Amino acid sequence: MRHTHHMTTAVAERLLELIHDLGECQDAREILVAGFRHLRFLFGEFSVAALLVDFDEGARWMLLPMESPYAPSWGGVAHHMVPAGTDIDSLILQLGRDVTGWLENDSALKGVLRQSREPFRVTDDVVAIRLGALTGSPCRCFWAAGWKRPSGQFAWMILGFPETHAWPEGSLQTYARTVETTSRMAFYPSLLQSVRKQEEVNHSIRRNIVHDLKTPLTVIKGYAETLLIPGVCDDAEMRDELLQGVVESCDRLLDDIKEIIEPLTGVYVPQRAEMDLATTLQKVVMAERHTERSKSHQLVLMGTDAPAPYHGDRRKLMRVFENLISNAVKYSPGHGKTVTIRLQRGPGEYAVSIHDEGLGMTDVQLARVLNRGGRVVEETLGIEGSGFGLSSCQLVLEAHGGRLDARSEPGKGSIFAAILPDSPEST
Repeated sequence: MRHTHHMTTAVAERLLELIHDLGECQDAREILVAGFRHLRFLFGEFSVAALLVDFDEGARWMLLPMESPYAPSWGGVAHHMVPAGTDIDSLILQLGRDVTGWLENDSALKGVLRQSREPFRVTDDVVAIRLGALTGSPCRCFWAAGWKRPSGQFAWMILGFPETHAWPEGSLQTYARTVETTSRMAFYPSLLQSVRKQEEVNHSIRRNIVHDLKTPLTVIKGYAETLLIPGVCDDAEMRDELLQGVVESCDRLLDDIKEIIEPLTGVYVPQRAEMDLATTLQKVVMAERHTERSKSHQLVLMGTDAPAPYHGDRRKLMRVFENLISNAVKYSPGHGKTVTIRLQRGPGEYAVSIHDEGLGMTDVQLARVLNRGGRVVEETLGIEGSGFGLSSCQLVLEAHGGRLDARSEPGKGSIFAAILPDSPEST
């Protein structure tokens, strides 16, 4: 009786330590490492621990066998192969395999894994052999207990031992409690990952609001200030051109507001239609000339005398050109700087290049901005921006089958080129 009480106390203390350790974990890898460490202490050296997860109410089962870091490997996934920053379900979808057909065609496994949720232990029988084949671990003994999931759907944690042991009475129930505790504590990192993803979406929305609405508002303000210059309204052609610019910018602003809650991501699909790159660039450059930031700069547009037909997403490509040109102006501080915008047509593609006389960047800085690492200019220079626009440009160009090329040299400026491959509709 004293021995039983001692074992119960030891197990309780181990479970408390497990809860403490799991509370420090931030992702699936840390959860599994901590859980396996305590399983080894409680039950000895196992060869494999596999998660068998129901992803669609029995219609789809995924299996993730993990090799034990404390015993010879049987081919399971090693801990160093587990990506950081993942939750358990995402990990299984990434690294696991679909075993639905296997379970459907194996009556022995189907009986113990799909028709009951009670923990069980099998040794040297047909179920143990089948579990060995399923997990890739030819063990003599397997334990299984329910793994709780946030979705409420069922999963098993299966532990395989190469040899049988004289485990104490109640060890299977202790295993079930350990697995349940580990799985419930795994909810926390899963929740953190979900919150982080939502924060990323919210941050993207905020960046879209700041970035996408700022340009049309700046352009509208520029048109209005130009209209206030004495004598401008006396020129009917100039007045109508400026008013038309205001109308087009307002239309764009309304469209942007509709889309602002749908942050641009890697799943963006261009809304293609016939357009003229030459006319589009002319309008973008004209609008930029009317902004406050460009008043002391000279914008030179080349290569737009002839039409340049293209089949693409006009609104998104306009944003690309606006971003690249506004960046060239912003990062060319001072008076009298020239920004050259050139449209060229090469074999099978268009190239829109923007050459500035600005600050320039080192190779390291350039690689960082092209890899969506954010801004590289010190905030003390007072140049506004978040680094989001360039990332957005890359996504739009890549969705069109194109790319963003760049060259830069500190103190001598930069050249950014939007490359767009010809589409069948453009020829």
